[in-house]
Amino acid sequence: MTQEPEYLRRLRATQQKQGDKGGPAGAPELNQQEQEAVRWAREAAGTDLRSIKGLSGARYAALLQVPSATGVKYHSVEGLPSREALMERLLPGSGMGEEVLAGYDIRGGRPIRFETVEGEVKLRMGDPRPGAHPVDPQKMLRKAAAMAAKQARSRPAGGGKGRGR
Repeated sequence: MTQEPEYLRRLRATQQKQGDKGGPAGAPELNQQEQEAVRWAREAAGTDLRSIKGLSGARYAALLQVPSATGVKYHSVEGLPSREALMERLLPGSGMGEEVLAGYDIRGGRPIRFETVEGEVKLRMGDPRPGAHPVDPQKMLRKAAAMAAKQARSRPAGGGKGRGR
């Protein structure tokens, strides 16, 4: 039996788990659509993000401009569970000096623009991003095999050789 205190043993066990997972213990992994939302936010911000919070399992993401004590403005991404939560986040005074720059529909893979028409905020969905809907490799292989079979059926019986070629 070791003379090591219990809290140190637990700390070492936690650090070992972190090493196995490659990230902080208890931090949820982001799926491909959520990772695409982070890529979108980095592109839209033009700089690296200061923080990413609540994105795992969120339906929408908001790109925020956050002021610091030194006056420098940083960018952050916040996950929101519903469209209503996004609309509420857009209201003035809902954040502590934070300004919502843009939004993103995580499941749809579309950026969202905000427009104010007659004092009412409207959401305008953009075009889906190319990497937003990943295709399963198995599905891609099945589709390629089906296309190859279709092309094989439509080829001439002689293999396409002959007559002036």
